[in-house]
Amino acid sequence: MKIKIVGNLTPEVGVSEKYTVEKVKEAFDTKPVTIVPEQPDSEIKWNIYVKDAKVWRLANVKEKKGQSVTYKFSEISSKAKDVAMIVEAYGKETLIHIKPQPTSNPKITSIELLNVLKKIPTRKFAYGDSIIARVHCVGMELLPIVVTLWENDGDKQKLKTTNLKIDTQKKFVRRGFADVKFYLNPMHVNLANSKVDKGESDEGKYHEYYVTAEILGKEESRKATLDTHVANPDYVEKKLIVKNEIATKPVMEVINSKMMVDLSNSQSWWPFKEDNCGGKYCIKKGDKNELIREINIRLAGFGGNVPTDEFTERTERMIKQFQRDYMKVPETGKICGNVLNAIDEFCFKWNEQIAEYTCLCKNLNSVTDKCSGFGKGRYNGVYKTATQIERYHNYERPGIHRSLLWGVSSLRFYLSKQSIYKYLWKTAGYRCWDHNNSVPRKTTNHMGKAVDIQFSKNGITIQGKRQSNLSLLNEINDNFFAKFLNAKYQWIDGKNNFSIEPIGMNEGQTWSWIHLDVREFDNEYLDDKYFVKNQEQVSNGSIVELGEKLGFSNTCMCEDVRNNSKNERVDPKVLKTSSNGKQFIRDWEHFKSNLYNDDSEDRNCTIGYGNLVHLGPCDGSESQEFKNGITESRALELFESRLVEFERAVQRDITVPLYQFEFDALVSILFNCGASFFAKGKAPQLHKHLLNKQYEKAAKEFLDITSGGIGGLVKRRKAENNMFLNNIYDSTH
Repeated sequence: MKIKIVGNLTPEVGVSEKYTVEKVKEAFDTKPVTIVPEQPDSEIKWNIYVKDAKVWRLANVKEKKGQSVTYKFSEISSKAKDVAMIVEAYGKETLIHIKPQPTSNPKITSIELLNVLKKIPTRKFAYGDSIIARVHCVGMELLPIVVTLWENDGDKQKLKTTNLKIDTQKKFVRRGFADVKFYLNPMHVNLANSKVDKGESDEGKYHEYYVTAEILGKEESRKATLDTHVANPDYVEKKLIVKNEIATKPVMEVINSKMMVDLSNSQSWWPFKEDNCGGKYCIKKGDKNELIREINIRLAGFGGNVPTDEFTERTERMIKQFQRDYMKVPETGKICGNVLNAIDEFCFKWNEQIAEYTCLCKNLNSVTDKCSGFGKGRYNGVYKTATQIERYHNYERPGIHRSLLWGVSSLRFYLSKQSIYKYLWKTAGYRCWDHNNSVPRKTTNHMGKAVDIQFSKNGITIQGKRQSNLSLLNEINDNFFAKFLNAKYQWIDGKNNFSIEPIGMNEGQTWSWIHLDVREFDNEYLDDKYFVKNQEQVSNGSIVELGEKLGFSNTCMCEDVRNNSKNERVDPKVLKTSSNGKQFIRDWEHFKSNLYNDDSEDRNCTIGYGNLVHLGPCDGSESQEFKNGITESRALELFESRLVEFERAVQRDITVPLYQFEFDALVSILFNCGASFFAKGKAPQLHKHLLNKQYEKAAKEFLDITSGGIGGLVKRRKAENNMFLNNIYDSTH
């Protein structure tokens, strides 16, 4: 007697399918076959295994039991190399291979509420905790969703106005899901308690929170979780004595288990958790591990680095440059959770496409035996001269060096911050020996270690063998390659650095492109493992997930206090507008591709996200770029560059400590009212209260800045007031 699994071998992701184990009579078996099990369902066990690369892993958290079970396959399973379903029944074991199919119906399938360790919570959430909302989707890879945390006082689907919107975030779906972190801010206790249901005297022992998720722009796609109960710290029950539990998570404050709190005679209490670890879990100079190696690769373009597993002085400088230029936060030179998340964001936005580096032999008819894109692995250890250095090494490396790829990513990032020079395309990535011999050419830099890049200046392509190109290329080298990547010119002092081929009109020089390579890396950093030939290997997965796999869960959770809105107020000079703050301002300003006159008394000429073109109405004197209209991408560039003016104005005119959300609210006001709003005394009471640290009084003054009660300004000031007081970024209007 054998057993077999009956069910769909090609299920659609996100759709439940039934699978049954049955007995099969063999030719020599004279016993009658019955489908009725001869053993309890609890002894029939099902498991799913997924093959990633060359490794099989158990995919299900808990095995299923019974003669028949149902499975719903996720988006990530459709991208696996193989999926196997295994059942143990009647003393035998069998398996089938499943090939989940992509869905033609993009949708959100479910939402999980997890603790900060991304595990199913084993206790109720408390104020001071963070909730991870994991939104599972199908058919939505790299598409945006909107996820919102609510305090429930009404109907979830209709979202009655009695419900409190706590926080809204936009995330992109990756590998079939998106994780969104929400903080249960103790400052929201009073807000939750202010909303009492009809017929009740108070909010009760627990506050109910839930999460909704919807496809961006498609409210009808909204899904909601069940309520999760959060203890109300202000709830008082007569003669109630509460014994505090020891916090078991490493990021929670540990409370003495013998400490007793009498809530009937005390102020409200809750176990307040700070996401900042005080440096305890941060990775810093002197540390050594594989996570550091991966970070040294991905941030190689921020000052230059090699793929070592050591946190060196170069690594510290690299992290500081990344914090300063990309994250826009104070430079600590340490790796904490917000740095890891920022690296993931950087990798997602600026990931190089390996297909753009494939060998040029594909374009040559004279090459009949073309390589697969990255050479044929020939001539390892063979040198052109007796001097065995990489310059003369004939080896066709097995792909493109990852540090080179991420160096180009950083270059593109820096170029995006200005509008004069533009990155156009790569004129050469890989060049195998067959391509070399057809030219002919003898150099081997392009066998996985180099790339040639074409640029433009003010919209004009730098091309052709012209003397006038050289000054332009030298400008690009000085202002980008040397300044940000620390690339060394003509391989001078190039050991373990990026190098630039000499710029000039002679053979072996570049006259319309710039050549970047890693030829001068030590041999240990030119190991085959650093060369890749497919897209998945370029990014090598999420840096946060890698950190968790390597045992750095605490590091992944911690956040630098100076970039954290949930800790003590800080000097505004160390603050920058948060991503939530930027989105809030953009939502109020709205994107307009063409010139328009704003709603101010002077009807100022404006474009994009409230970008001032000039004072007074549009009159035809505007630049041709603006007359033609601009893209949203260009509008975002203008927004980012203009935002700095208002951040500096807050830092100049407000000399008292602020929370991040207070800073964001003030930047929003100045963006709307002008950078000199405080300096010119246009809101003297607001300014006075702030300087006296009377924050609540200052917030009330927001409501008077409405130009006589203009409807849109009344709504915006209320939203800014709510942000300033309650850390709620609500831009709906």
